[in-house]
Amino acid sequence: MKFWKRKVKSFLVNDQYKVVEAFKLNGKTYYEFESAFNMPAGRALCAMTIYEEFRMRVTLEYLTLHVRAMEKLLSPSDKKLNIGIIALLNQNLKDRIALAPFPDHLYKLASVNYFDDSESPYTYDFKYNEKKIEQWKASGGMLDFFSQRLMPELMKSLQLSGTNAETYLMSMEMLNQQHLKNLQQVLSSNN
Repeated sequence: MKFWKRKVKSFLVNDQYKVVEAFKLNGKTYYEFESAFNMPAGRALCAMTIYEEFRMRVTLEYLTLHVRAMEKLLSPSDKKLNIGIIALLNQNLKDRIALAPFPDHLYKLASVNYFDDSESPYTYDFKYNEKKIEQWKASGGMLDFFSQRLMPELMKSLQLSGTNAETYLMSMEMLNQQHLKNLQQVLSSNN
C-alpha cells in the first residue's frame, strides 16, 4: 500500500520554514517540514518532548504508573516486601531501555512531524493529535509507513525493514501491554 504521492510544490511558513506535502490518506493531505529539524519553536518543543519518550522507550504515563506501583510495594505496612514483583517491575523498565521503540512512540512522533490543513504548523494540539493517531491506527498500514519514513530520517541507527518492522513493532506493543498489565496488577491489588 503506497500512502505518499509525488512531492508537490513546497510553500514557506513565516518565510522561514519550508513545508512540503508528505502523503494523502482517506482524502486528507498531510504535510511536513522539509527538514524535521527546522520547525517553529512551539511545535519543536513538543517534538522534543515526544522524541525524549521515543528515545527512552517510556512515556510519562508509564513512568508515573511505575513510580506509583513501586511506592505501593515499598510502603511501610505489616506486609512483607515482595522482592519478586519489585525485581520484575525493575527488569521491565530495564528491558525497555534496550528495545526498539514501541508503536505508540512512533505514532506520536509521526503526529508531530505530519500535520493537516486544520492544524497550525506553529503549535501542537495534544488532544487533536490523539484523535489523528486513532484515525491512522484504524486505517492500517501506517505503522510500517511511519517506520520506513521517520526512522531513517530521525534515527539512522534504528532502521527496520518492511515486514520485519511491522512484526517487530507489534511484538513491542505486546510487550508494552504486558508491562502495563504488571503495573496495573500491583496498583489494583489489596496488598
